[in-house]
Amino acid sequence: MTSFLPRPAVLVFAAATLAIDPARAQNPARQDGVSITFLANEGVMLSSGSKRVLIDALFLRYGPEYAMPADSTRAALERARAPFDSVDLVLVTHRHGDHFHPAPVATHLMANSRATLVTSTQVIDSLRGRLPAGSSLAPRLMARTTAAGARRREVINGIQVELLGLPHAGMRHRGVEHLGYIVDLGGRRVLHVGDAEFTEETVAPFRLDTARIDVALLPVWVVTSVEGRRVIERWIRPRQVVAFHVEEGQPERVPREVQAALPGAITFMRSLETRRW
Repeated sequence: MTSFLPRPAVLVFAAATLAIDPARAQNPARQDGVSITFLANEGVMLSSGSKRVLIDALFLRYGPEYAMPADSTRAALERARAPFDSVDLVLVTHRHGDHFHPAPVATHLMANSRATLVTSTQVIDSLRGRLPAGSSLAPRLMARTTAAGARRREVINGIQVELLGLPHAGMRHRGVEHLGYIVDLGGRRVLHVGDAEFTEETVAPFRLDTARIDVALLPVWVVTSVEGRRVIERWIRPRQVVAFHVEEGQPERVPREVQAALPGAITFMRSLETRRW
């Protein structure tokens, strides 16, 4: 199978190696690239210049098969200490415990007065009980439940983010409000789909193949499945695929399996691993 990547050079992590779209080149101030720091499961921090975004990064131990950052990293995340002390935007795809827990999210927001939370109504409702009465956080909690197949674009704290209504995988999770995100940062477009139902029916209507996605962050089971690869190559066509959400204790062969499935794809497995595009 031919790789979906335009050329192997995209695996070089210096931002200058990417061929920039002419429309982006008109705004050179935004061409500094984006760094993506992996935390655990699907938790990441996106960084560019002074801007930082957390996605699915604030959670607690959910089960033995789910990874956790080191205690020191988790404490820094929750208490908004360096390098997580200047986060502008916190995004949560859905309320499941390997992606979100209200306690660390509330702690981070109370410690970091600059951060805004953008997520579903279900996540916001889960959080409210953790906040003190009359909390000043209310203006920084943005409930943005988005119907399946719908999308909306907003600029929050100077960061453009597009919300995608993507249903959660599996019929038993149909009642879970679920969002995907496209974050524009440093002249790059980063896609995070959470645990979305990743089929042609759910993804094709967004026409992400025309959205100029630079980095697609996708669950490992999507990347290694036949249908997932078909959707990636036809309906997303990103410059780089990154697989994550590898179960705790999985063998080192997982990155090789990802590479075999999609040549050029990489895998996040180690907490605090950082790549730059």
